[in-house]
Amino acid sequence: MIAIVTDSTVGYSTAEIASRGILSEVPVNYQIGQNFYEEYASDRNGNFLPLMAGQPLCKTAQPSLNNFIATFRSLVERGCDVICLVLSSALSGTYSSACFAAQQVGGNIRVVDSGTIGAGMHLLADEAVNMAKGGFGFEEIVKHLESLKRKIGIVFTVESLDRLAAGGRLNNAKANTSLNLRPVFDLKGKILFRLNARGHRERLDEMCARIPENARRLIVARCGERTDVSEFTQMLKNRFPAVNIHQRVLGPVLSIHTGPGAFGAAYITKE
Repeated sequence: MIAIVTDSTVGYSTAEIASRGILSEVPVNYQIGQNFYEEYASDRNGNFLPLMAGQPLCKTAQPSLNNFIATFRSLVERGCDVICLVLSSALSGTYSSACFAAQQVGGNIRVVDSGTIGAGMHLLADEAVNMAKGGFGFEEIVKHLESLKRKIGIVFTVESLDRLAAGGRLNNAKANTSLNLRPVFDLKGKILFRLNARGHRERLDEMCARIPENARRLIVARCGERTDVSEFTQMLKNRFPAVNIHQRVLGPVLSIHTGPGAFGAAYITKE
């Protein structure tokens, strides 16, 4: 049996994990003020945004090595071959931690650097789960995922640069949120600043334009339930009428880095 493991930033709910049957999540750690937490399935993290409000001290940290070891060991002892999909190594030490845990446990474990985050990981994990359920072999799945991850991208925007800067994920001084400007970013392995859009409509136009014409699946993600992505979603539906567009809300770890009001779309292109 092939087991698919991800870290918690993939954003699955408890019901989604159960329905997939062979997927496990390793919690990523985070800190708000003086309190430390583990991120769980999307419906188990409580109302974390009010806790973040006004708190300058908000940090994230990779999953504990012991959590990876315990997860891998449990699956290997059950006779599973393990494929583990984790956050982009350019943005997190999670990949290194998972690789070290795999070496400690032994067995047939392969750690795949997804090259993406959140909804992008969700797209990749769904493909892995479907292939495993469809009876594809271990090496065939790994090879496909390594190829497929190059077809996944994210375009996103933020209301404030404070959180990205505080987390060390912003390395372009041209990004600007002053006056009526808002930055547009791509995420392909790492965060890439593209432009500062002037005004609400220009920002949405630029974001839609950055999604390839051959996108076959889209996920619109936002930080906070109150962030309005209805216009953005409708624009995507108009441009991609044959594509199912799903909605996700960011968990606490990614919210700490993007801040309230951030939103974007993850896509996967056709073969």
